[in-house]
This record gives sequence, C-alpha cells and structure tokens, in this order.
Amino acid sequence: MSGFRGGYVGKILRIDLTRRKYLTQPLPAELAYNYIGGYGIGGRILYDEVPPWVSAFDPENLLIFSTGPVNGTPTPVAGRHTVVAKSPLSGFFGDANAGGFWGAELKAAGYDILVIAGRAEKPTYLFIRDGEVKFGDATPYWGLDARESERRLKKDLGDTEIQVSNIGQAGENLVRFAGILTDEANRIAARCGLGAVMGSKRLKAVAVRGSSRVPIANEEEFRKISQEVIKFVKEDKNLQMFSKGGTPLYFGPLWQLGDTPGFNWTARQLNPEGLSWPGGYEAILSGTRSCYLCPIGCRRISTVKDGAYAFEASVEGPEYETVSMLGSNCGVTDAKAVAKANDLCNLYGLDTISTGGTIAFAMECFERGLITKEDTGGLELTFGNADAMIKMIEMIAFRHGFGDILAEGSRRAARIIGGSAEEYAIHVKGVEIAAHDPRVFQGGGPHYACAITGGRHTEGLTIDWEILGRPRDGLGLPKPDKSPKGKGYAAKIIEDWTAFIASAGWCWFADLNAAYQQEENFVKAFNAVTGLNFTIKDALLAGERIINIRKAFNVKHGASRADDKLPKRLLEEKGRAGTVVNLAETLGEYYEARGWDPQSSKPTREKLTQLGLQDVAKDLWS
Repeated sequence: MSGFRGGYVGKILRIDLTRRKYLTQPLPAELAYNYIGGYGIGGRILYDEVPPWVSAFDPENLLIFSTGPVNGTPTPVAGRHTVVAKSPLSGFFGDANAGGFWGAELKAAGYDILVIAGRAEKPTYLFIRDGEVKFGDATPYWGLDARESERRLKKDLGDTEIQVSNIGQAGENLVRFAGILTDEANRIAARCGLGAVMGSKRLKAVAVRGSSRVPIANEEEFRKISQEVIKFVKEDKNLQMFSKGGTPLYFGPLWQLGDTPGFNWTARQLNPEGLSWPGGYEAILSGTRSCYLCPIGCRRISTVKDGAYAFEASVEGPEYETVSMLGSNCGVTDAKAVAKANDLCNLYGLDTISTGGTIAFAMECFERGLITKEDTGGLELTFGNADAMIKMIEMIAFRHGFGDILAEGSRRAARIIGGSAEEYAIHVKGVEIAAHDPRVFQGGGPHYACAITGGRHTEGLTIDWEILGRPRDGLGLPKPDKSPKGKGYAAKIIEDWTAFIASAGWCWFADLNAAYQQEENFVKAFNAVTGLNFTIKDALLAGERIINIRKAFNVKHGASRADDKLPKRLLEEKGRAGTVVNLAETLGEYYEARGWDPQSSKPTREKLTQLGLQDVAKDLWS
C-alpha cells in the first residue's frame, strides 16, 4: 500500500455465500487514507455497493467486518472492530462495535476488511486461517446459543485459540435488534440489529486464526508513546478506579445528575443503591478481564451461584448501559436479576439497550392499559417485575407470543399496538436511545436527533465536556456555559473526533477516560503506527468525511429532515433534572456547522465537494 508503512495488512476479503466463493483484493491506499477503517471504510463500501432498493434482509445487503490501523498492534486500549450493514431496525445505515480479540485475529489472519454478500443455501460457518477460507456446515450449531456454539466450533476445529464472531437464537430468528457475539458471548457488536442480517444470510459464525504480525511504521516512537500511556493508566487514580469498577461505576453519579433513564425515561424516582458500584453491584462482581492488550481491563466478571438468577460462573456481567436499560429504565433494582437478564441477552444475542428500551416501552403500555395479560401471555409486565422482564427476553429471542411483536423493536411494536403507544416508544430512526438523557446536556439533542444510526451514544456525546468538566481545548472547544448556544457546534466537533477514533480502532473509553491525556497523543500514536503525518485538523477532517458518507447513505435510502427528531417526551416532559431538550435552538446551529441543508438535512453540494466527495454530491443533488 503506497503511502502506508504500517497499521494495515493491505487486503480485503470478499465472500459470496450464495456461490460459496471468495476473492482477495488489495485495500486501496486512497480508501484507507480518506476513511481510516472501521465504519469509515465500511461505510464507503456500503454506500458504493448497496442500492436503495435492497432491504436489510435481502441477500444483496452486505455484512462488513472492518478493523482499523491500530487494531492488532500493541497500541493501548485499541481492541475494537466494527460491523457494518443496512440496519433492519432503522432501514438506514447500521454499524456495531465490539471489543475483545476478534479484530486483532482477523488482521493476523491476513485481512483488514471482510465483506460478505449473498445468502447460504443452508446454515454455514466461515473459517479464515492465514489467507485460506473454508465454508463449513453450521447445521450442528444452528439453534445453539452463542456461547455453546462457539465452544463446540472451536472443539470441532481443534483449536481453542480461534476467535469466533457468531449469532445466537435471536439472530437466527431475525429479531431486529440482534447482535453478533465474540469471546464466548461475553462481548457483542450489539446495536442496529446486524446479528439479524447475519442470520438472514444463514451465516452462524465467522472463525479466524492467524500468525501474521501487523507492521508498525515507527517502532521507536510507537514504543515511547505506548509506554507513556500505559504508565499513565497505571498511575492515574480515576483510571484505576475505572479499572476496578468498570462502566457500572458511572451508574450512581449519573443517576444523581438525572442522566440515567428510569421507568421508560420518566421523572419517577428509585433508590440507585442496589445497582451502583460501590453498592449492590459489588454482590455480583467477582473479577476483571481485558480486551486485546488493554492496560485498563474494565470488563466485569460476575457471579450469581444460587437462586432464580444464577448463571454460569466466570461470565461477564452487565455494563452501565445494561444496568440502566434493563435495570432502572425497567424499574428493576436487583443487580442479580439484571445480571441474569444480561447473560440471557448475551446467550441469545440481543442488544441490551434496545431490549431494555423495548421492554420498558411495553411496561408503560401495560400500566396504561394499552396491552393486557391476555396480550402478554399472562405476564404481569409492570415496572419492577424482574421475573416478567427475564421471561420476556426469552420470548423476544424465540419470537414467542407477545415477544414476536417486541422483537420488531419499539417503533414497529408501537404501530402494531396502536392507540397512544407511539408516544412511549423512545427511539430515533427506530433505534432505541442509549442510557444518557439529552435533557441533561443540550449537545445531546442535535446529536441524538441527527445521529446516523439513531439513538446511539458511542458516536460522540458532549456530556463529559458540557457537564462533567472535561476540557476539550485540544479540539478547539472553549469552556462551556449553561446556555444552549454553541452546543450544536460542539456536538459536531466531538462527533467528528469520535468518528476518527472509532474508525482507527480505538476503544471509546481510551478517549472518554483520557487514557492518552490529550487528543494530540492519539494522532501521534496513529502516525507512529501508519507512517502518516496527520494533525488533529486532518483527523477531524477524516471524521467529518466518514460521517458524511454514512449520512449520504441514509439520504439515498430515503432519510429526510423529518427523521432528524426526538421523542415528544424528551422535548416536552421534564426529566429528573427538571429540564427538557431545547432542540429548537441547537438543531439549526448543528446543521450550519455540518454544512447540511436545513430544509432537507442533506449535506450541501459545497460541503461534499470540500470533503472530496464530488461523486456523492452528484448522486444527491443531480
């Protein structure tokens, strides 16, 4: 690859499941330079090759597994890969991100990008090993949960070091918010329903194994930066606390701020102690674990040995988002019950954010009389009923009874239920909103409303800058005030930066928890790995280009200004913090900062040309 001395293997693997054929292609240097990796490169491929008339479950929809240049290197806190496809939940661009070891192993096997097309005649698995590809019969694994199927596949292939991405029963049953699991169902590429896309292709698993080493352009500079990051991680009190408590340590403080949702995003109160760390979460926490070469090690090992909520020992417990969405948002305060619900979602392959959001929606519908026990199969689906929640998770995964309706996601379920149900479905573009309330931080309003993949938090939130006091002067943002003014612009900048970080392959928490201390150090590490000479300005420009190619996909597939909206509840009903989203003041500023037409929300011809996307400008404006 001309211009790159490190970071990339330089190959794309294309799989045709229908014809059971594969093809290796070079990764164009220009594609890597402009779109970095992850959902950047994946987004450009999806835009170019999936036309608007292809539905999410059409064989012509692509399923793209994509790494970034820092994946598979010793870069600290960089163990995440991305999956991209047209989403069955939104009908627009979909991507999901997972930690663990799978992405690094794909690069060791010889590939940066895996592009899967077609539909297998029968359940199939792929085994990719040092440039060789095997199509295997997955019939013996079809119907198994994601943990058991991975274990059996490894045993049958005779290698416990193989890394596997696979689906559980939810993906097989085309639940629209099914995810793709790795690390024996402990990590998941959860959002947007891409596990259902994988299931529609009759693809049970992708196993990878390799022996190659990813080159690093400047070993000496890279070693210096990495050692500095690791030293800081081991000495910084906040990062050490994060290592011990993981994301659940955020639950108590964010609940007090009003950021964490409860009772389907209403202002109802509960005692957060039972779900907090320190607090009730300590009763289930039994250890920690790391992703690929990560010095933080924030993954939680949880244990519940006895009782109705017992589950297998040494599996991973709920993260903050799960504690919030299956805990407080459903009115459940028992950490053991939430841990059980989390493990079931991992086994079946369900996104816990959408699962919790959809069940909380159903609970409110039940309490308001829009659905009854006759609809739910006898379940008393009320807030706080942990047993009913756990049973409904099973019903959703297998599409049994009322679970078949909820398996469509809250937007579609609300339309089926009818009446006033749509008022209680808290989603954007059909994707349930993650567990951060934009009524607390005004930059969250335009972010959620305009997020390419709907109600996502990992595309760049302003809460750490706006509320938690984190400086962002490295990105040119001043110290914030309490006015909505400037929050739309800040949302745009932080989103651009996040797109660069995610596409390169870093974990979101490398940035959110300031493991690299300053934004400049991310760019230095990127340059040391790749041999490029990026500045922060270059990184932001790449991030902006990545966001706009994904936005252009949505526009081509029917998205309009009407889709950039928030649920009525967030605009009109005060949350626990006593505020609402002031979208009227921030959305116009966001459009202006983005260079998007305020009437259609399309990127303007001028903006696309500025980003080097003249072909896209012709597509959207001809």
